[in-house]
Amino acid sequence: MGGPKQPKFSLGDVVVNTLYGTVGTITDIQQVDGAFLYEINHSHSLFMEHTLVLLSEFTGDLWITEEIEIELPFFLGEIVRVKDYGHDLFKIIGVRTEIYRYQDGGWEEIIYELKRLFDGLEIEANIDDVISLTDYEETSVIILQDVILSAIVKPHALSSPQQEKIESIDGLLDLYNDYKRLYEWFGDEQYKHVMELVLNHLHGRADKKELP
Repeated sequence: MGGPKQPKFSLGDVVVNTLYGTVGTITDIQQVDGAFLYEINHSHSLFMEHTLVLLSEFTGDLWITEEIEIELPFFLGEIVRVKDYGHDLFKIIGVRTEIYRYQDGGWEEIIYELKRLFDGLEIEANIDDVISLTDYEETSVIILQDVILSAIVKPHALSSPQQEKIESIDGLLDLYNDYKRLYEWFGDEQYKHVMELVLNHLHGRADKKELP
């Protein structure tokens, strides 16, 4: 009677994942229902024994892979300015990375997707063209002023003074809801601070009997 089954591979073995044609090091071994499963490169993904081959025994083709660390200086929801757009304010709504590799070199690019606050224009900008607003208190005040002005900029808002008030209030409420969601997701007190500024501004308009 033979002893307990032993894993085919050991921790530290360099293996080829035949599912993807990639090379990695075994960093964990688990046994589930009598079968051995292997983690590669601390990926938290497990692979079955028959999908792996020792690199020294592999005769097929391999993909050459690399790990890339990219720092993102701006976060989703952040208010920024953009080169060539003057003092217009934009909210970051998305980000993507583009990786270029050639025989003689390569580089990575970070592209931000942004929406202009006063009219909703959506643009894309390279990271080098995105300008940070360093003072958060100043940023918060500018946001409020810009949303209020949006009611005057939109053509359909010029129908009457009452319509302008409604548009500006709607803009403030939208801004409050945006930052409320960001605060719920990330718990950053800066988001809560902007929410409070918006509410204070709305209360001020109510005290002046400007609400419809």
